[in-house]
Order: sequence, then structure tokens, then C-alpha cells
Amino acid sequence: MIAVRRVGSVSVDDLVQTYNVSVETIRRDLRILDEKGFLRRTYGGAVRKEQTTWDMPYYDRMQLNRERKEAIAREVVLLLEDGDSVFIDGNTSGLILSRFIPENKNLTIVTNSAMVTLNLVQKKGKLKVHLVGGEVDEDGKTFGYKLHCELRQYRFDKALFSCMGFGAEGLYYSKWEPLQIAQMLVEQSNQLILMADSSKANRSGFLY
Repeated sequence: MIAVRRVGSVSVDDLVQTYNVSVETIRRDLRILDEKGFLRRTYGGAVRKEQTTWDMPYYDRMQLNRERKEAIAREVVLLLEDGDSVFIDGNTSGLILSRFIPENKNLTIVTNSAMVTLNLVQKKGKLKVHLVGGEVDEDGKTFGYKLHCELRQYRFDKALFSCMGFGAEGLYYSKWEPLQIAQMLVEQSNQLILMADSSKANRSGFLY
């Protein structure tokens, strides 16, 4: 499924070679993924099924374009200066970024992700970390009214966030929650830093 989302289409023969399994196994898996709405089967393979409200599971997104996300994280770290107050959202790009932030940086970091928080506090350096409250979803991110109320109390030097896609019209999202957070960050941040690789270019979503 990750290959389909990345390149747009795959063939049964390529998948057999990549995963070293039988043709029957690949065809069965593609049938199941088609039935679940993750892709669309074609003769000899499958193609990406674009839906504006569809969001890939968190773990799969972690693996998707991982090298690109790590490259982005390395560049973003160079933009962080001692004394900065920073917001890091709980998407996969933010989680990967949290692993690259040096422990000796004097930063005050606010996040809505329990996993980002854990990565940062384990460094035991100069980082000051705040986890904003709210209800917790299956990805370890807080959301809801309490989050919005608490988040509005902060002002950030830099806000680091991601999106489902972007184009000439702006940024796209599949759900209201990340869109609302992004809109708040526009009002409360001196500098906005979008963490998005080229696979999201000219990709639309349900909301923008």
C-alpha cells in the first residue's frame, strides 16, 4: 500500500519481487486493500485511490517517504535558534523531527503529541517541553476544546507543522482538527515552517 501511495501505481510482478511472496498472496492482499478502500485494483496491479477525506494510518505514514522526512528534519533543525519558543505538531513529520533536535539546544517546545514529548524529554538536555492538554486520539495526539483553549495562551517564535497536501490555493487537510490548529498557528507565530515533501505538492484534500 505504501508503494501505491508513493508512486501512484504498482504491478503484481514488481510486488512479488519486492516482497518475495507468491503471485496468489499479492493478488489476495490487493483484493483485501481494494475492498477496504485503500487502493483500486487494475489488470496486473493496482493504482492509488485518491480521496479527499482519506487519511493513511499513522504507522504507514511514518514509513512513507521516510528518507525525505528525515532530510527535511535535518534542515529544520538548522533554523532553530537558542531561546526560540517552538510549536511542533503531532504529525509524523513532527515526530521524526523530534528525534533530530539536539539536546543542547536551549528551546521551549510546545506540542500536542505524547510521542513527540517522550522523544524530547528523554534527551535530558536544555530543552523545556510542554504537552498541551485535551482528549487523546489513537495516534497519541491531543485534540478538542481543552487543547484549543490552552494553545491560544501561547505565542511562538516558530511553528512547525505539516498538511495533507498543498497547491496554489493553500494547504489542504482531511480533518477539521489539524486545519484548526494550523489556523491558530498563523495568528500566534512569528514564523511558520511547513514540513512537507514533494509528494504532497498539488495534492488536494477535503479542507483548506
